Amino acid sequence: MASLAGAALASCSILLLLLVSCAQGQGQPPEAPEEAWPEGQPPEAPEEAWPEGQPPEAPEDALTMLLSKGGCGAFAGLVAATAGVGDAFREQIGSDLGLTILCPDDEAVGTFIPRFHGLTVDEQVAALLYHGLTMAYSEELLSWVHREVLTLDGEQMLTVRHHRGRVILSSWPQSTRNKARITKTVVDDDHLAVYLIDAVLIPADLKRRRVVALIVIIILVLVVGGLVAL
Repeated sequence: MASLAGAALASCSILLLLLVSCAQGQGQPPEAPEEAWPEGQPPEAPEEAWPEGQPPEAPEDALTMLLSKGGCGAFAGLVAATAGVGDAFREQIGSDLGLTILCPDDEAVGTFIPRFHGLTVDEQVAALLYHGLTMAYSEELLSWVHREVLTLDGEQMLTVRHHRGRVILSSWPQSTRNKARITKTVVDDDHLAVYLIDAVLIPADLKRRRVVALIVIIILVLVVGGLVAL
């Protein structure tokens, strides 16, 4: 009997130990198996989608930023939006002679915008290139210029003259109705000179084409009116 009691006591002890072990492990999540990440690093998080599916904007063109900071952001916007003009400016900057940009201020461009949008694409390009000169005129060099200078469109010229210490620019042949004054030097480097001006310059050839077109329209109206009267 004593041996049976001892055996029973031993069995109860073993059972009690098993129950305690089960109770301690209950409610604990199993350990995740260790995964061999490359070089011990976790995987990269998936790439986030761009806001509204759009990639980040490219940095603004350096020339556009330069003109905008100089006070002619509206003109810089037209240059950037008109095909071929910005490329022509940059190409000339890289040439041996460099480039001068006569940059109308924002107020002047704002007044000119309605007329600009009424031009053909070729006329818009010509009007913008008319504000570029085919060499970099430093302030000192510009002070000695009293003549016509060639513009970047390759055909039209500007007249440079001086009055009471101010540089006056006008379309060539000279027109008292189309002139601008240099109000500030924005950049004065070896290959690029930028001057802020107070008006938009209109190529004389562009004005002549508009006058001729107006005359043709008037003649057509008169002819048609005469035919109707008959």
